[in-house]
Amino acid sequence: MRGWPRWLLLAAVTVFVLDRLTKFWVTHSLRLGQEVFAGSPVHIHYVENNGAAFGVLAGGGGQWFFVAVAVAVVAFISWRWRTLAGERWLLQVALGMLLGGAVANAIDRATQGYVVDFIRLPHWPFFNVADMGISIGVAIFVAATLLGGGPRRA
Repeated sequence: MRGWPRWLLLAAVTVFVLDRLTKFWVTHSLRLGQEVFAGSPVHIHYVENNGAAFGVLAGGGGQWFFVAVAVAVVAFISWRWRTLAGERWLLQVALGMLLGGAVANAIDRATQGYVVDFIRLPHWPFFNVADMGISIGVAIFVAATLLGGGPRRA
């Protein structure tokens, strides 16, 4: 896959597939509002979120705004597609995680009007695998950009 950002593709597909599989499991194993592993530090609680990641701006009916943001992310990464192959693997992974999470949640918002959230930590809002991909991807991207230099050297 010379010339293709293979780490970006791998990260995007991994986040997307894990998100789809876990949401499928939750929606087919639990009832809306049902909670399992409630006594543990990480528990599963099936909710439907029409806001952004971690329930931010929930209830506002702005799912199309969030779909538009995801389209903008995909458009930017697509526009930079060929140049991303020359970037360090860590930047590719960060952008891939962001891409996979954005696409997964955008599909949910466009087809259902909400995303399925189910992971709950103490004193933290509900989230899903796509939200983790987006958040961790952005954090890695910012850290790698601030700490790290330019494109990878061949």
